[in-house]
Amino acid sequence: MLQGEDHAAGLSTHTRSQGTVIPLPPTATVRWVTEDWDAPAPALLREQMSAELAPRYAPVAHRRVRPPQPTAEEIVVTWVAYADWVPVATASLRRLPDRHEVKRVFVHPGHRGRGLARAALQAVESSALGLGVGQLWLQTGEFQPEAQALYAREGWQRVRPYAPYDRNPFSVCFTKALPLDRPE
Repeated sequence: MLQGEDHAAGLSTHTRSQGTVIPLPPTATVRWVTEDWDAPAPALLREQMSAELAPRYAPVAHRRVRPPQPTAEEIVVTWVAYADWVPVATASLRRLPDRHEVKRVFVHPGHRGRGLARAALQAVESSALGLGVGQLWLQTGEFQPEAQALYAREGWQRVRPYAPYDRNPFSVCFTKALPLDRPE
């Protein structure tokens, strides 16, 4: 496990794998680290994300076209935020033949409103810049207005759904140009 930059945050709750929320001191530290896509912490957070989104899309599930899920080989990096050693947020960078995508940006509900989604995006963008990637892509859904608002606030531009998401009538896609020539 590679250690990323530490970020202090005034988190007031903390979650265990079972979903129990217990109090955290206001001085709880958030630590960002990179992990394998298949590691337990990011897998748990992705499961929580799927469980949260399933009811939103249940009424249209019969009309959704789901593309293949990312494979571990496609994932360049997965960032995970830990609050006092409990995983609370994640995001990944996926390399495809024709683009790099941000995948599975998720913050546990008990830790939202503290800038962790923004920090997750920044971590992935930083990783992409380190690889010389000049443009990122991502897909979210029509029933995820919070995600759409986050991406717009963070400078992402909405675009027509691209393949393979163009077959899903509920896809919403974004892209963002990265400043490859930014001063150090």
